[in-house]
Amino acid sequence: MEQSIEKRFPRGVETVSSAIMQKDGKILLTKSPKWSNKWLLPGGHIEAGESILEATVREAQEETGLKLKPIKILTFGELIDSKDFHRPAHFIYFDCIFDVIGGELKLQKDELTESRWLTPSEALKLELVETYPETLQKYIEFLSD
Repeated sequence: MEQSIEKRFPRGVETVSSAIMQKDGKILLTKSPKWSNKWLLPGGHIEAGESILEATVREAQEETGLKLKPIKILTFGELIDSKDFHRPAHFIYFDCIFDVIGGELKLQKDELTESRWLTPSEALKLELVETYPETLQKYIEFLSD
């Protein structure tokens, strides 16, 4: 018997965002045990009452310790039942660009296990969570505009 949508996705549709944190021509990539230890951008859930950029700043700062200045929302999409995520989930996501304006990199250890500053083309060579190759391509296009 097929599982009901409510049982398969008990949290419903989740709205999330991630931060392309740029500094000196490089961006910060991180690893998370929640995402099969693949490389991804810092981020998390958007809470009720928060704007997309406010939530992304909050989540990224919590996870990295870095202070951010919003530039723009770069892209958005939908991810249903990711092969990389640790549980069934239906995400609506936003990927946003930020300048790093301060703080000291200190990973939130229960969320992230590793980090690297890389150029976008170097980042594309990593084992990325499934939506990020497309996001990084759009970021490279943004930089060349």
